[in-house]
Amino acid sequence: MILPQAVILIFLFALGISTGSFLNVVVYRLPREMSLVQPGSHCTSCGKPIAWYDNIPVFAWFFLRGRCRHCGAAFSFRYPLVELLTGLLFITLYWGYFSQNLRQPMPEFFDSGWLIYLGHIALLSALLAATLIDAEHWIIPLSLCYIIVGLALFLSLFWPYALDVPANQLWRLVPYAGPKSAALAGGAALGLAISLLLIRLKILKRSFHELIEAEIAAENQQKNHKITNQAQTMQSDSRSSPQNTEKQPANPPPTEPPTDLPEIPENIRREMFREILFLAPILILALGANYLLTSQTSLGSAWEKFLLDQKWASGLLGCVFGFMIGGGVVWVTRILGSLAFGKEAMGLGDVHLMAAVGAMLGWTSPVIAFFMAPFMALGWALARLVIYRSREIPYGPFLSAATFLVMLFHDPIVEYFAVILIPP
Repeated sequence: MILPQAVILIFLFALGISTGSFLNVVVYRLPREMSLVQPGSHCTSCGKPIAWYDNIPVFAWFFLRGRCRHCGAAFSFRYPLVELLTGLLFITLYWGYFSQNLRQPMPEFFDSGWLIYLGHIALLSALLAATLIDAEHWIIPLSLCYIIVGLALFLSLFWPYALDVPANQLWRLVPYAGPKSAALAGGAALGLAISLLLIRLKILKRSFHELIEAEIAAENQQKNHKITNQAQTMQSDSRSSPQNTEKQPANPPPTEPPTDLPEIPENIRREMFREILFLAPILILALGANYLLTSQTSLGSAWEKFLLDQKWASGLLGCVFGFMIGGGVVWVTRILGSLAFGKEAMGLGDVHLMAAVGAMLGWTSPVIAFFMAPFMALGWALARLVIYRSREIPYGPFLSAATFLVMLFHDPIVEYFAVILIPP
């Protein structure tokens, strides 16, 4: 069925602003560890539920003049702005991929191109949510990254079969591994499983594990303090009821919550050494698998034949390879920067974010985006230095913006750096 472009764009815009409405919920609730489902949309001032006709994306905010119908509390302009921005992302990605043919060889949207669009727009939505959360709270929720990685692993099993694209061109659109990258990915995945097992068995220690344990202990103390005070309040209410006329000893006044916050370890280089130990099995097994499976032996020939016959394996291992390279390039930079300056250079949230980008887009996109991001962040960093005398900036927004540009202009960028990224 052939539909006019205008109809498709209107539908995608409506779908985008509806997705943006959900992203507003994610951005507000996720860093506060609140459920995304319960309770439903409500005013945070009066607690009254928001009716469906007051919750229409973008338009409802203007109909209500940015205020709650019940109590008159102001709603942030960020809500319609995020919804509008998400709608524009939905139609921009379609416009670039299917109207302007910026990515080749892209199938038609209603053939199999919609499968690529589905994965890529899900990634953009998660990047937008991560950007807003990182800009406000200086954290990147790892759950957003895990969702994208899970979706990428699932789609990578079907992309090689569903897309009418030659196998040697699939890497331009979706993750797809050749014999060498597949061997590296398989070995790295095994190494990651071993490192996680060693952490689980407490043979290896996570970096900053003392800080993490102290934060967990502080959270538990605050929860216990809250429960104790609630119990004391309920007991006091029961004793003061008219049915209870006997004299009871007075309850002690509510105690103050613990205020001791864990301190960041001074020896940052020791923490980086722990991260190097975590990465060692990944690197060793990746190189070992590459040596064994790509050698000029019967094992190497069998490995190459397996990948040609089982396209799902090439897709899956391509996704894993993109995950490893995307996260690895940021992690190595974090370790080297921290070792050089004795101060944590980048957060692990950035590592997970670019690992998710690599899992969905393949290994080239996160590498290019990572080296583009500093140029995009330079102006903001200089402004903060002059105004606030601060050298620290949330880096997630710039990684996300660079990723979006790479997604749209992937082909000319890769061709420009072809000699470096894809040597003969």
